[in-house]
Amino acid sequence: MKPKYFFWIIFVITFYWIFQLYKPFLMNLIVAALLCIATFSLKKYIDKFIKYNFLSSFLTLFIFLAFFVIPIVFCIYQITNEVLHIDISKLSLFVKESKERIISLLHSLPDSLETQAIDAIKSINVNTIISHIMSISGSVGKIGVNFVTDLVFILIFLYLFYYYGTYLKAYIIDIIPFDKQTSNEILDESSGVLKVVFFTTIISMILQGFSFGIVATIFGFSGILFGVLYALASVIPVVGGALVWVPLGLYIYWNGNLGVAIFIALYSLIFIGFVIDNVIKPLIIGIVNKTLLSKPVKMNEMIIFIAILAGLASFGFWGIIIGPTISTFFLALLRVYENQFKNKQKEVKL
Repeated sequence: MKPKYFFWIIFVITFYWIFQLYKPFLMNLIVAALLCIATFSLKKYIDKFIKYNFLSSFLTLFIFLAFFVIPIVFCIYQITNEVLHIDISKLSLFVKESKERIISLLHSLPDSLETQAIDAIKSINVNTIISHIMSISGSVGKIGVNFVTDLVFILIFLYLFYYYGTYLKAYIIDIIPFDKQTSNEILDESSGVLKVVFFTTIISMILQGFSFGIVATIFGFSGILFGVLYALASVIPVVGGALVWVPLGLYIYWNGNLGVAIFIALYSLIFIGFVIDNVIKPLIIGIVNKTLLSKPVKMNEMIIFIAILAGLASFGFWGIIIGPTISTFFLALLRVYENQFKNKQKEVKL
């Protein structure tokens, strides 16, 4: 057997077992690598002031973590504070009045359904509400534990990628079977798209949260709390900001302000959900591409926007960065084929 065949057999077998070994962490590794590529410019900036790589890597990780964790901690603190200061007597009165209003709306149902519905409504009290909230909290807690576990591994891998990023890039360029210029172009374009997506997502979050926070303030609610909640919810696939404006609108409607509830619903759906998310966001992508990047990427803004949507649909939350990366890499490979293989074939024919 020729040595090269033996090498490839051993390599494939080893690669299979390496894949099985790191399979539980594969998505965390991919997400950490993509986040590192998107934010490595921050690491380079910090390196200008801090010469110790381990310290600059830790500081970059801390800044990245603080940007997302501080708003989450703020929301948890505010919500917990509100829950702890709930007046049980007022809550009981609200539940009682709500039950009476719901029962008055059930009289139009058939007698059998009306009786069952009224019995179900009457069985509701503060204790049952609290028990349901606790059961839901348990399910949410399990999801939260999984998310936090994944986040911890992502942060560990992210630190390692920050620390070894320069060496990894040089190694990848060296082993890719293209000339160094082509390899650099592929990596630069992929990292450029990731930066565009990352900064566009942050700007969109701030814009949507600020827009909703203004409306919440106008109608007497905490603009900061609801603005931060809406900004965080805006990156959740499918439901997004509806997690915030739907409960708030229902609460306002239940308190007799139908006009305000309708305004908040229309404002959230039309201005924030459609105008900002579907009209302004592609414009932000173009602006970020041309102003924040020293070398704008060649990928069309609408393709990046569609890749984000496709990534969200296929991979969930982390699809925000995975979708554009896959699309960019595929288009870059098409350009490599066109420039290095197709053109050479034409030259040979001539």
